[in-house]
Amino acid sequence: MTDVNDATPARGQGGGGDGPLGPVVAGLNALGSVWIIAIMLLICADITMRTLFNAPIAGVAEMVAFSIVGIVFLQLAHTLRSGALTRSDLLLTLVAKRSQGAARVMRAVFNLTGAALLALTFWYFFPVLAKAWTHPERNFMGNPGFFVIPTWPLYGLMAIGMAATVLQYLASAWANLKGRRP
Repeated sequence: MTDVNDATPARGQGGGGDGPLGPVVAGLNALGSVWIIAIMLLICADITMRTLFNAPIAGVAEMVAFSIVGIVFLQLAHTLRSGALTRSDLLLTLVAKRSQGAARVMRAVFNLTGAALLALTFWYFFPVLAKAWTHPERNFMGNPGFFVIPTWPLYGLMAIGMAATVLQYLASAWANLKGRRP
């Protein structure tokens, strides 16, 4: 039995070589990782304050919900770049056994489709970001009078993550079409 992974990129979808996108994607991923650590510390502090002093930190649930979405979008491009984005590649594996060229084209089509769909999502999402930016008093998470967070920073992070992921999809498609190992 031959290993089809020898014919596919070493890191899955991966993408685009070591151009200027690489450090940006890595930076967004690092920011998401640091944010995870900060959220863990916040949760531990809340538990400690709640248990020892009967004084929970206000808004932890809202901040965690806010953070999970932000972290996902910050790390999405890196997930794609590293080949960890979930996909079913049964057909790709069968095609790769017969023709590496056809498999490269299929990977490129996958990446171009992903770029198009996420770009379309970004296009329809941008007005929501603009509305949250211009009217933060009407666009917030939480309970007024207890704890509120404006949504525009989260939406901004989502937009940055979407844009980086679209660029990563395009870089991966380009690498696939050029026959390079992304």
